[in-house]
Amino acid sequence: MSYHFFYKKLTAAAAHYFPSLTEITPPSWDHLISPLELRLPKSVLANAQSAIEAFYAISRRPAYAQQLEPIAEISDFAPPYQSLLMAYDFHTTESGECHLVEINTNASGYLLTTLLEMTHSDTRVEDSPQLARLQASFAAELAAWGKAGPHIRIAITDEEIAQQKMYVEFLMYKDWLRSCGWNAELVESRDFVAAGPALQNAHGDRIDLVYNRLTDFYLQSPQHASLRAGYVGGAACVSPSPREYWLLADKQRLIQFTSSDFLQAVGATPEEIASVQRVLIPTFEKSAFASPEAIWLDRRRLFFKPKRSYGGKSVYRGESVSRKVFERLMHEDILIQQFTPAQKMPTEDPRSVLSNWKFDLRFFVYGNQVQHAVARIYQGQVTNFASPLGGFTRVMFV
Repeated sequence: MSYHFFYKKLTAAAAHYFPSLTEITPPSWDHLISPLELRLPKSVLANAQSAIEAFYAISRRPAYAQQLEPIAEISDFAPPYQSLLMAYDFHTTESGECHLVEINTNASGYLLTTLLEMTHSDTRVEDSPQLARLQASFAAELAAWGKAGPHIRIAITDEEIAQQKMYVEFLMYKDWLRSCGWNAELVESRDFVAAGPALQNAHGDRIDLVYNRLTDFYLQSPQHASLRAGYVGGAACVSPSPREYWLLADKQRLIQFTSSDFLQAVGATPEEIASVQRVLIPTFEKSAFASPEAIWLDRRRLFFKPKRSYGGKSVYRGESVSRKVFERLMHEDILIQQFTPAQKMPTEDPRSVLSNWKFDLRFFVYGNQVQHAVARIYQGQVTNFASPLGGFTRVMFV
């Protein structure tokens, strides 16, 4: 299929299945979705699935939560539901190994990459296995919350939604959730109202489920006080939940999972420890090094990240960090990872424009099960959706 024909089919499918997209300036599909396909060995999927199951099992044990630093209210409230649209991001090697970069609770791309898959396979929305699994997870969240029926109201939320880089996907979620029979709307995170036992939108309508895309992971901003009160008070199902971020996606966990003592203290089995350690990138506090100067001298094999970062923001490869930036980082709350490069896109032609492109893998997960897998191809240091033919890419395990 030619690139031109691919994007023509994709654009037509998007307009047909997601009518809200016709009301906005057409997105730059060739920066969000790539027509390329990536084939990887099945061992990558097997290693990722094994690790995901181990992370999940370990995080469900009471001893695990007891080892974590508490977050006021958040760590005390254990909702009965899971968390929608979790994602585990990995780098891979040519030999089929995979290395966990991070765990996310605000992952984008599921609907975009379902559209990608539909374009490649000529599948209709109603026949998409990815969408069937996603719908089942929304229904499971509502059932665990004790809600069912045709009058469910779902709020899709973030800050300044129309300004979000993935605004197109917010609109897609609204259309798709409505096609599933639920009432769905976009609600600015500051506009929720906690009204006794109910969480409401600005118009006074009761909200049953909040699909949460916020990067204020613990709902600590004053403008999210109502949403936080609704969550910890049990007024609505907020998913992905702040507690799930606390359990798995807070980047402090990457440091703790690196420690064999921590894993043993929380009751991880030898098989779980092996599955986790097989994919972990060694991750440390600054205090693990003798001094800042020792970190500076070792910087070329290190990577620096803020503990509460997202979307590749404020991350630095040690090899290219300036002394001035390094000095600033030494006064910030960061983690330090061993540098593990992303694999380059395979190409048989060294003259190919893709010869210097990289990719990572994103596994969308509900509970401990992979729902959907996709690659992201990019140039530069992090995934940035900045280049034509880059973005989300179909991946097949063979």
